[in-house]
Amino acid sequence: MPRDRRPVYRRSVLGAVGIGATAAIAGCLGDDEADPDDDTDDLEDEADDTAETDDEEMNDDEDESADLSEPVDFPEDPDEGECAACQMLAADYPDWNAQLVHADGHREYFCSKGCLTVYYYAPEKFTSGDPDEEIDGVWATCFESGELIDATEGYFVYEQDRDRHDYPMPRGSPLAFAERDAAVEYVEDDDELTEDEHVFTLEDIDRDIAEFYRGPLLEDEA
Repeated sequence: MPRDRRPVYRRSVLGAVGIGATAAIAGCLGDDEADPDDDTDDLEDEADDTAETDDEEMNDDEDESADLSEPVDFPEDPDEGECAACQMLAADYPDWNAQLVHADGHREYFCSKGCLTVYYYAPEKFTSGDPDEEIDGVWATCFESGELIDATEGYFVYEQDRDRHDYPMPRGSPLAFAERDAAVEYVEDDDELTEDEHVFTLEDIDRDIAEFYRGPLLEDEA
């Protein structure tokens, strides 16, 4: 009896071992075949996510750069587009308005260049942002074209006749020109204006100019 049973037992054991070995080999082969595909898919997904993130960050950087180098539309919402000096809605005065942006991206709007002058002279009195941030860009509506021009490269006329134009504010406003020749031509048509005394740039703005156009605002904010 023992001889009859031993071969059966051995064969059963060998069969079980063979089945186990085959399953193990199949399992290993299955793992080896599946893992590379899974890893590749994961790497591709990570690469796609990284690329999308990089694209989003690049677009954000481009938008921020554009905001600092170009003027934007004047907001129609009074809470966002009020004049930084007098609180009137700047968008309501397209023939006279102006805007500027600080280096940190904070932007201010103005109903007119008169309000721009008082802000430029004393930003710490009127800004809703950080007054220590440098002014990075300034744009003003051109008297001739009605378009916004780069006021850092433009010229202004120190117009002192408050009845000559339909100003947003009763104290008047300087006129902005893209070219000096155009500003000079304007003053030459008025006997009370001269090129030396009445054509100026942003850097020439002083307390006299700021007070002439918006003196009461300086007093209110003193």
